[in-house]
Amino acid sequence: MKTKLFGAERSRVLLGLLTVVLVAPGVHAVAARGVKLPVAAASSAISVPDAPAATARSAPALPAPSELELKYGLQIAHVALAASGGLVDVRFRVLDAVKVKALLDNPSNAPVLLAGDKPPLQPPHHALRGARYAKGQVFYILYPNVRGTVKPGAEVTVAVGEARLGPVTAQ
Repeated sequence: MKTKLFGAERSRVLLGLLTVVLVAPGVHAVAARGVKLPVAAASSAISVPDAPAATARSAPALPAPSELELKYGLQIAHVALAASGGLVDVRFRVLDAVKVKALLDNPSNAPVLLAGDKPPLQPPHHALRGARYAKGQVFYILYPNVRGTVKPGAEVTVAVGEARLGPVTAQ
């Protein structure tokens, strides 16, 4: 006779099964009801191969900052499309925290993306709220890519107040 399980009872049973399957051999699993269940003997356990050693991936080297980037203390590190082209991921590297704070704490200096002759892309209004800056820090802003303004390979310039940083090729 089959018993139908619904709602929370079904979740507890599934959690218990997952717990028993995922726990290493020789260790006791605690089922959803708090009962200790011995895990199957090592001979009948599923063997999982060792994971390969994690390799550290270094970030790509950025070009030397331009005079303008040094003047404002901010460098564009990366521009790429995300979320199937619906967002533009822009990453900035802080060269001088004091200059960046003075520049970006003014809401009228929010970084705007300029791509050719298309309308500028505005950052979300809360993008930099409460931000703290430190030398060498990389921070990002996700811009909505309205009407597909930025395409892969497009030249993008970031306007921050009167400053124009770039152009950078979007990936």
